Amino acid sequence: MKEDLAKVKLFARDLRDDKESPRSPREKLGGYALAARALDKCRAALVDRQGEYFSNCPLDQRWLKFAEIDYDAFRAFVASGATDDQVAGWIGEHAKKRPQAEITAWNDREGSVRLS
Repeated sequence: MKEDLAKVKLFARDLRDDKESPRSPREKLGGYALAARALDKCRAALVDRQGEYFSNCPLDQRWLKFAEIDYDAFRAFVASGATDDQVAGWIGEHAKKRPQAEITAWNDREGSVRLS
């Protein structure tokens, strides 16, 4: 997949100096809590807008580990300039197949994480 950072920049939030924040851990992407937040931080890092946030931080790694998604593969796909819907589709294709009840229980537990 070819990098298109100009396109990534169109979707990236500016996390520097409290201009914007990444999405809530409760907001789902591809059916997973934490994934939308991980995507926001990944995009921001790709275009040097991450501020004090870190992509692939321990919180992101909790989702990546549960979904059994490789961060480098995720980052490479995000770097192509994929939209939220495209990333959600990619997650659906690459995440470990689990029963919906297991994902729901994980989302309920992880989506309620307190960030401060």
